[in-house]
Amino acid sequence: MTDFELNGQLGVDDVTSVRRLVEKLQRRFSVDHAERVAMAAHELLENAIKFSADGSASIRIDLTDRDVTIKTRNRARPENLDSLKSISTRLDGVDPLEFYVSCMKASPKSPGGLGIGRVAYEAEMQIGMTFDNDMVEVRAVAALA
Repeated sequence: MTDFELNGQLGVDDVTSVRRLVEKLQRRFSVDHAERVAMAAHELLENAIKFSADGSASIRIDLTDRDVTIKTRNRARPENLDSLKSISTRLDGVDPLEFYVSCMKASPKSPGGLGIGRVAYEAEMQIGMTFDNDMVEVRAVAALA
């Protein structure tokens, strides 16, 4: 099992470096899923950074030979909370491709929709979101075996 966590002031330009590290760690377990896990980490961290109210974000990855869990956390801007809660509601019970296509039709500047849709569909991950006041946690889980 490998656990990886990064917290702090991050910029969008840091995301590619994190993606490379995630892919390297993933290759230790399964070459088959390395790009998928790295892409998911990239999309979720980029969203957390872009839509952070205070410029800080965190990512945590729990990786085994059978599954992966990626969690990001950030403080959301007040004007984005309703959109994020709507995304969370829309995700429940919807086909990932249908959700992804609907996100592609929406504005790319919408908070988190397109990246979350990509992770749900292309990375085949189950997405969940929790809210604690303005703190948002996005959780993506997938079986790898």
